[in-house]
Amino acid sequence: MIELAAALEGTALAQHLKASRWTYPFVNAGHVFGIALLVGAVIPMDIAILRNRPAVVAFLRPFAGIGLFGAAMAGALLFATQATDYAASPWFQAKMALLIVALLNAAWHLRARGKALRRAAWLSLALWPGVLLLGRLVAYG
Repeated sequence: MIELAAALEGTALAQHLKASRWTYPFVNAGHVFGIALLVGAVIPMDIAILRNRPAVVAFLRPFAGIGLFGAAMAGALLFATQATDYAASPWFQAKMALLIVALLNAAWHLRARGKALRRAAWLSLALWPGVLLLGRLVAYG
């Protein structure tokens, strides 16, 4: 795993991101924007599910998907710049584990109906803020 992370850090793209005055901050801002769009859509969407407002859910779901895509793409680029450090970080490992659970819940969310959908919404309301918190702790751990 460490060899793969080191190889990723050594790529031209990772080196460019590390050295660039503008690209890294732009990608970082893209990650933050994607997270804001994702969580900014997911939280009201889950509340709408709990309040039985399907039209609101249908309206917000594409924003959540776009936010997830943007956050994931930018996050992968950010990971490449310090892959060995991130791969060894217990905070990053916890974030990725919780992210996987949140994504599995999101997949369940798409197919669930009735009480199962409500359970998925409650779980989502706990998982995504947890992913956010662990993501911030990565920077300080």
